[in-house]
Amino acid sequence: MSLMNTFNARKAYMLHVEGNQLSDKGELEKANAKYEEALGLYAKVTADPKCKHVYLEAYSVLLMRYSRFEEAMALLRRADKNAMSKQDKLKLRVNFAVCQWKVGKLDQAIELMESVFNDLKNSLVYGSLGYMYIEKAVQTGDFAKAIEFNEAAMEYDEDDAVVLDNMGQMYLNMGDEDKALSYFEKAHERKPKQVDTLYYLAKIYSGRGKVEEAKALLDTALKGNYSALATTSREMAQKLRASLG
Repeated sequence: MSLMNTFNARKAYMLHVEGNQLSDKGELEKANAKYEEALGLYAKVTADPKCKHVYLEAYSVLLMRYSRFEEAMALLRRADKNAMSKQDKLKLRVNFAVCQWKVGKLDQAIELMESVFNDLKNSLVYGSLGYMYIEKAVQTGDFAKAIEFNEAAMEYDEDDAVVLDNMGQMYLNMGDEDKALSYFEKAHERKPKQVDTLYYLAKIYSGRGKVEEAKALLDTALKGNYSALATTSREMAQKLRASLG
């Protein structure tokens, strides 16, 4: 990479980090301004065939935030050809699997995540693969694998908010709302701004007549950060909030 590209790459990365920090604080307008500036710089930098894999990956992660998953996958394919540590390679493949899931290639995403899981067991992998198994179960009606894996995830870390949310979504899809609610409430206690949990809690509360509580949860969700890993969308929260008046 040229000196100018290296400078721009570092600047893009810092803008990206600043955007994340602002997003975490709920300052979405300021965060988006940082992200837009970073996107422009990343695009210039990654046009260089010699662009380092760390910047290809960083750009792909930002593209995922904007649901530009096909573009992100192309960058990750390029990055995968570079020399990197085994841990970095596994992290890259987790991101690639998330992209596959988001573009509707669930079976391929599960297969890739299972291969990652053979070498890497952490909360991110348990949470991501656990949800993919739930989504597959919803398609097939067979929840056996989802139950087995998500219970194992609970054994790995019973306090992880994503794992708890997955348990809630699993039981909600199985028709056990009371059990789902208990997991969503635990997830909310662990991570009060987790947007997926806020949405599903609001959905259950509104169905049980706790409309004001549901509105408050959705108002918090709509100020929050919808990452590429979110299983709900800002549009879903907006629609539910509008239905409550």
